[in-house]
Amino acid sequence: MQFIKLSLLVLGMFFLGTTSIQAQTRAATAETTTEVATTPKTIKVKVKGVGCARDLQAISTSVAKVDGVSICETLKKGATTTFSVTYNPSIATEKAIYSAVEDTPGCSNQTARPYKVKM
Repeated sequence: MQFIKLSLLVLGMFFLGTTSIQAQTRAATAETTTEVATTPKTIKVKVKGVGCARDLQAISTSVAKVDGVSICETLKKGATTTFSVTYNPSIATEKAIYSAVEDTPGCSNQTARPYKVKM
């Protein structure tokens, strides 16, 4: 009889220990997933068609309006202008950022869409 009680006690302790380990593993996995999803990502976007400082401002403003974008700044001006864009990849996508650039109206002609993302 005592052997059965002891066996049940050992089995119960084993079961509780296993459940606790599984719960800790699930919690650690959830924390890791959350950290990855909210880690900001920075990309460089090369744009053709930028001709003046107003173009730079218009593109930066347009990209900054994309949900999840935290920073859009000019790195290099020229025939192909480079922007640095920092965003949350769980909210924004590179495609949305590229679309914002290419949908920005030109400063001299509001109906034109002169800016093209260079891949």
